[in-house]
Amino acid sequence: MKLFEELKRRNVFRVAGVYAVVGWLLAQAAIVLETTLKLPDWFDSAIVAALLIGFPVAMILAWAFEMMPEGVRLAANMMAEESITAKTGRKLDYAILGGLALVGAMIVADRLNPAPVVTPPSADPQSVGKQAPQPEGSSASAAGGAKIAPPAASIAVLPFTDMSPSKDQGYFSDGVAEEILNVLARVDGLKVASRTSSFQFRNSERGVPAIAGELGVRHVLEGSVRKSGEAIRVTAQLIDAETDAHLWSETFDRTLTAENVFAIQDEIAGAIVSALHENIGGAIAASAPASSVRTSDVEAYELFLKARALFQSRRNLGEADELLVEALAFDPKFADAFAIRAAIHQFGGEYGARFEDERGERAKGREFAAEALKIAPDNSLALAITALSLLYDRIEGYGNEDYAKIFATFDKALAIEPKNANALNWLGIAHNYLGRHDQAALVHRRCIEVDPALAACRSNLVVELLSQGKRAEAEAALDAAIEVGAFAVGPGQMLLLADLKRRDAFLLLSLNVPALRGFHKFDALYDALSDPAGDDRELAAELKSLIAENGGSLRVNSLLNALGDYETPTLVAIHWLDALTGYRRSPEFKAHMRASGAYDYWRKHGFPPQCKPVGKDDFACE
Repeated sequence: MKLFEELKRRNVFRVAGVYAVVGWLLAQAAIVLETTLKLPDWFDSAIVAALLIGFPVAMILAWAFEMMPEGVRLAANMMAEESITAKTGRKLDYAILGGLALVGAMIVADRLNPAPVVTPPSADPQSVGKQAPQPEGSSASAAGGAKIAPPAASIAVLPFTDMSPSKDQGYFSDGVAEEILNVLARVDGLKVASRTSSFQFRNSERGVPAIAGELGVRHVLEGSVRKSGEAIRVTAQLIDAETDAHLWSETFDRTLTAENVFAIQDEIAGAIVSALHENIGGAIAASAPASSVRTSDVEAYELFLKARALFQSRRNLGEADELLVEALAFDPKFADAFAIRAAIHQFGGEYGARFEDERGERAKGREFAAEALKIAPDNSLALAITALSLLYDRIEGYGNEDYAKIFATFDKALAIEPKNANALNWLGIAHNYLGRHDQAALVHRRCIEVDPALAACRSNLVVELLSQGKRAEAEAALDAAIEVGAFAVGPGQMLLLADLKRRDAFLLLSLNVPALRGFHKFDALYDALSDPAGDDRELAAELKSLIAENGGSLRVNSLLNALGDYETPTLVAIHWLDALTGYRRSPEFKAHMRASGAYDYWRKHGFPPQCKPVGKDDFACE
């Protein structure tokens, strides 16, 4: 009691009260300054930390010293009759009351004038594409500048941290996070940020609320994986970014087996869906489906995760294929490994894989896809690859599959996995090849909504808008792609940049096209492609020789077609751009369209805007 009385006499409690009130006001001021002056995210946290550290210091000073008219004096050296703590205490009381009044006024003002928030309408999957969606990562605003609140039923899965002793299991921790993301993406009513969008925040020092704001989601799942010997530990936590509160967290310690890894992934996804369902009501399904990737061999699964990481980033695809061969040696019935092998052999040449015979590799890819479907008939990637392979054979004039079956196969893949961005991209390419520009643009807008960072969908959308003569929209779509860093590098992109008169971007991008390595006439190439009225066959011959020397893929033929060499059609659905007007008017184009079955398709379903029927069995295109 004597200590309590002494603390009271020396105004330690009053100083604590004043410190708390003033500290709260300073913390609010820090938040306002951080937002207004665009200071770093850690600014307000640093202020709060400094205030917390300063609190015990203030208490010690209040105990040890007393403020006198002539200055500060050590309390231990003062006589009792010299102390004026009673007078000082009254002043501190007034300071506390004044501070509390100010705090109360601020709270009332905040309640009476809430920040405007616009709740977005429910997304209708059928309406996607009627207007360009805001990409994840954009600061979408409604009219009047009010920030759009993310839907409550939304989540991003960040890459899990590798906590293994040697820090060499990043592919494994990424794989665990990705599988959880894939499961959540199949939950009805739940918006899930794409892998490419979420994983860009790997090792980010930004806080969860800031990351969620960039991705346009309300909830964030983060975690870690520790794999050591025969043991695995996975820790995960679900955070409500609006309140920064933890809704759920758990640690799983298991023996390292494939069954246990899948069980952990399923348990985490199930717990997340349950927590969200409890938190936001019936907006989403009450339970999560099981993970679709299945193997009984943990070594096969580890090899698969390494290969998938390379496949996802479209790099070292030859190495990825070798890893999958090893995985299949451990588990010959691993459908997902066959599916990714099918994809690599289908379009690996586009991303640097060395194939002597692209057409022969596509045939191998189709065999791998068939093997995957024999094991797992509902494998969405294998179905989509099958459709793409049939499409490419058709475009080259070697296949005879009906386009209706090709579209039906894409539709089946998307019915199984509606957010399969690759399948959406390839379906859009099929529509665009046949001149169905409106439908192609609709599909590619949907693809961008599903995966804003998939560069191919953004490039293809620009092509389709240009093919429809919508240059202003194409410019906007191109700028949006560049802004988010999702613009592909290839001959097709060179053509659309030339069409849009983007010389600097064209020249910079051209330097990164492997098939053009050693070329030194990019200015002349730009002039020829941006103004296709001239005779550029001499430049085409020089370019053709270099492409052959560099082992360029069939997609580079689009440049040759634009320069007047019509011998071989391109595999890129780029032939509707202005740069290829001469090609569309040529006898070779007619022959290619007949050989690919496009003409027969047009006779049944209608001609594209650039073409029209002539007589009973002919057509002309502009």
